[in-house]
Order: sequence, then structure tokens, then C-alpha cells
Amino acid sequence: MEKISIKLDLAKVDKSRIVPRSFQTKEGEEVVAKEYAISVVPLKEPKLIKEGATWKMWKKYFVVEEHSKEEREGGKKDVFLGDGIVFESIGGTQSTGTDEEVPF
Repeated sequence: MEKISIKLDLAKVDKSRIVPRSFQTKEGEEVVAKEYAISVVPLKEPKLIKEGATWKMWKKYFVVEEHSKEEREGGKKDVFLGDGIVFESIGGTQSTGTDEEVPF
């Protein structure tokens, strides 16, 4: 299984697009969640960012604000919010990307 680390630039988030959603927990408690829809899109070609003796760090995804069908048809431009990074062990298994494995 591939672990994807996502980093977002919160300064680019359109606060007016944060939507409250109410629901009840199993215990019957009313909860209000604030949701913001994003899309994680795979790059056509992954980009190697860094590598060490036993690992590689790849940029494989980008993150954009999700748009409605009407917004897309109206030509609204994507708002780039961040990147999706994957750590790969040179031995082939996925790394968790702990501080001990990555020198930064």
C-alpha cells in the first residue's frame, strides 16, 4: 500500500467554500463538521525530489480545490493547493517517511 503525504498551502483555501455538515454520532450526539472539498490528482510523470542510500522521495500528485460541473463548464481555473509526496524504499517496500529515514 502506498502512503501519500499531503501538504496544503492554507493561505490559498477559499474560506467561503468551507461547508458545514451536521450528523448524529452512534451515541445520538449532534456534530457539525466543516468540510472543504479537494481533489488529489496523479501527475503524468512522477518527479524525483530527493534520494538517500535506501530511499527515494517522489512528487506523484498535486492537490486542487474541487469544482462543481457548472464551474468547470464556466472555465473556472484550478486553484493549486499543494503536493502529494510518496517515500519509496529502494528495496521496493514503502517507507513511512520518519525523521530517521529522511535527512530534513
